[in-house]
Amino acid sequence: MTAKLLLSLSYNTRLIAIQEELKKQNLPISHPDLLYFDQETKLGISEARKIKDHFSLKPYSAKGRGVVLEDAAKLTIEAQNALLKTLEELPKEATLVLGASSEASLLPTILSRCHIIRIQNPTSHHIPTPEVGYIENIKNLLNSEVADRLEYIEKLKNKEEFLQALIVYFHDNLLKYPEFANQLLQAEEWSKQNVNIRTILEYLMLVMPRIK
Repeated sequence: MTAKLLLSLSYNTRLIAIQEELKKQNLPISHPDLLYFDQETKLGISEARKIKDHFSLKPYSAKGRGVVLEDAAKLTIEAQNALLKTLEELPKEATLVLGASSEASLLPTILSRCHIIRIQNPTSHHIPTPEVGYIENIKNLLNSEVADRLEYIEKLKNKEEFLQALIVYFHDNLLKYPEFANQLLQAEEWSKQNVNIRTILEYLMLVMPRIK
């Protein structure tokens, strides 16, 4: 298995592409066989060792173990050098996905060991635009207490439509709410697995950032 390097100037676009790669491997964000580093994580020698150790273990339930680095450009030079052998000796069923805005911060030796994919356009163009009313409601919910959010979900008539509106809104505003990215991806994964929509929305209301 060869590591994949997903390149796009847009963090949002990279995030969607990462999600698609994980979907292919049936590895949701919360899967025990997935080691996930978001864009806020500092990536040094310690993280490189965690990646090596992660791939050295047998998977719990997936075909193979996976690792995602949302922003591989944050890898220190020392960490990149430490990862070279891991890249060369990835297990057959392993998944290693690196995201980056460009290859400028990555060593040539890293680049030579990756399958580089340049993402030209966002893949979210097929997602319908939410109604203006939902956008205003989402903005209000960002300022609301949890109890008020849950009450809104309880009274909501079209929960599936509102979930889609949430996904669109936060995909378009991930740079403002980066800490919410993983939870949003998890919610999307659950929605594809026929998890109860109300349960998904209540989860999002609990973990959604609050603007004070």
